[in-house]
Amino acid sequence: MQKAFKLVKERQKKNIHKIPDLEDRLKRLRSIREKSVGNKDLMKESIENLIQNGFDVRFAKSARDAVDIVLNEINDSIVVKSKSNVSREIKLVEELEKRGIKVIETDIGDRLIQLLDETPSHPTGPASHLPVDLILNEFNNKRYRLNLKSIDDLMEFLLRDIKSKVQCARIGITGVNAICSEGALLILHNEGNVFEVITRPEKWIAIASIDKFYPSIEDAINAAKIQTFFATGEVLPSFIEVIGGVSKTADIEKKLYKGIHNPKEIILIVLDNKRTYLIENGFKELFYCIGCGNCVLNCPVHNVFGERFKGGRFSLFSAIYESEDLSLCLTCGRCKKNCPLNINIPAMIKRVRKGSEIYNILVSHIKWLLQSAYINVMRYIVSNRL
Repeated sequence: MQKAFKLVKERQKKNIHKIPDLEDRLKRLRSIREKSVGNKDLMKESIENLIQNGFDVRFAKSARDAVDIVLNEINDSIVVKSKSNVSREIKLVEELEKRGIKVIETDIGDRLIQLLDETPSHPTGPASHLPVDLILNEFNNKRYRLNLKSIDDLMEFLLRDIKSKVQCARIGITGVNAICSEGALLILHNEGNVFEVITRPEKWIAIASIDKFYPSIEDAINAAKIQTFFATGEVLPSFIEVIGGVSKTADIEKKLYKGIHNPKEIILIVLDNKRTYLIENGFKELFYCIGCGNCVLNCPVHNVFGERFKGGRFSLFSAIYESEDLSLCLTCGRCKKNCPLNINIPAMIKRVRKGSEIYNILVSHIKWLLQSAYINVMRYIVSNRL
């Protein structure tokens, strides 16, 4: 994992000169995130334009609501999906598989994690913690009994596996990097698998949280460029998809016909899942995050403990949503220092810790009161009997 993180940092140093206006881009993005996150007017305008462009937009208040919407839209035993942190947040794969629906990850790292029953170690590089020798050993000597001799053999095996499953699926599921006010979705990817997922013949289901809205495509592309640089060290991803609606043509008499090629239907699930409450109660800055994971790359605790402490913004997010223990955090400030948007993660971590301490004190006090009451009742009963 440390070796993988080191490579990203070296790439950042090597390529930073290719973005000479980086500081200006960062200031602009920070300003846009401050104005956009929690902006209900922007959300309303964007959703109206999405619907006008042919998207079937659904709102999910909770993780359970989002999962139910997906379940209601799937009438097949297999679906394919691309990398999506929001699908992890709502535990989508686990929930679908409980209902007998097979979910195939199409990103190489995620499929590797899935086949080996591993836990992802980084938001954009989920298999960063797995050395090649260990992976080959797992596939050759234990469960799969293959004969893979190199990383090329491994890649060939994974690609064959993914492509064979994609051909069987009629429904694709993805996350979304940005929702633009013009009524379009923006998705970044390097592997090309998103092409396959969003063009399944029956429907494409996209899931995005309410913090993904941007005032324009230009602002979203600026965020994409910054996310890519801090996530991988590259200046641009291989692909940036801007999807402005279902397929359509006006080639005949300039009359508009929709649903010409796949997908015939696009469903966008807009997920809240406590975000509105958190945005309005002191944690708005948490959702400025663009998901690059640079805080994780530079978190000394994550570099020592790995998955036991997700690092940076992702540990804070897990503490709020899954009660992850924040006691390992040093509040050293490296996450804030290395965040492209200078998000004050340590301050929010201290706040959550303080809240947890107050909660624990209250719980302890209530337990003491209950125990005292129980003891007094027992004394009363005993004294009356005597």
